[in-house]
Amino acid sequence: MKSSLDEKSQRYLLLFKLDAIRLFERLKNRRAEYIEIFAMKRTREHFPRVFYSRYKDLRIQDLVHASSDIILALDEFYSLIDSLQWYLEHTEDMPVTVEENLGRELKKLSSVLDKVTLYIDAELGVIKEGHSIGDIPS
Repeated sequence: MKSSLDEKSQRYLLLFKLDAIRLFERLKNRRAEYIEIFAMKRTREHFPRVFYSRYKDLRIQDLVHASSDIILALDEFYSLIDSLQWYLEHTEDMPVTVEENLGRELKKLSSVLDKVTLYIDAELGVIKEGHSIGDIPS
């Protein structure tokens, strides 16, 4: 199925999707390293690099290229990201508790990311069977 969107809108949607996927991959795949740094050094200096996202630099005009469903899904995803970042940067929890909470939050993020990618893929006319972003190995 081919998208009816103009090329500029397709590019924006693809960039939204890739930004969310890469952020989730960093959070999931580098989990052991950034939790170890937090536990050993009790520093939070590395979290801005882990949580880097181009989404924070978007303007309202950029989101015009997305449907209402995509905007709502992106908002849900990045709101969860913001809450997780706030927690990690301000928690006084012990590393084991942080690890447990992080695991729960990554499951929520995975589910919302699946929704984001589903909506964007639908807009782009991309058909994928049986694949979930959350299936990325730890």
